Amino acid sequence: MGGMSRTGRGRGRERAEIAVVRVLEKRLGALPVVAQFGRRLRIAEIIDELCPVRPVAWITHGEVIEALVANRLTAPAPLVRVQEWAAAMAVEEAYGIEPHLLNDDRIARALDAVAPQLDAITGSVGAAAVSEFGVDVARLHWDMTSISLYGAYPEAGEEYRRRGGGTRRTAART
Repeated sequence: MGGMSRTGRGRGRERAEIAVVRVLEKRLGALPVVAQFGRRLRIAEIIDELCPVRPVAWITHGEVIEALVANRLTAPAPLVRVQEWAAAMAVEEAYGIEPHLLNDDRIARALDAVAPQLDAITGSVGAAAVSEFGVDVARLHWDMTSISLYGAYPEAGEEYRRRGGGTRRTAART
């Protein structure tokens, strides 16, 4: 019958072909904006210069951390759920990273690798921000450190007990 209808109707016309197409929905949200800012700040590039990976790695530490930053900024999830977040969001499209590569073990290895280089990474990304966005450094005071003291301080009142952010330096007193 070669493409002809069996019922006789539509003689001389080709039979319509139907293609089944898989529909895949992913959330986009602010991911493209975050990805563009990450590229402009050279986050992955800076981390990869300071924390190289072995040649057998599927993705670099910089790529993992850049995706983790995107997770923290768009829809924070526990580290064991970042892979699920990446599958639901358009991470593969925005970053070129397959979601299964962002498992908690890989994230932990990247965090372990960057930990000794945090000061250099923070300074380099900060310098990239100053350069890229034209920040007037004459009016900028940037101190990312905090000091926490632990121990018995009977003379210290409640007003002195607070938690700080930034890089933590600790000292103990007994």
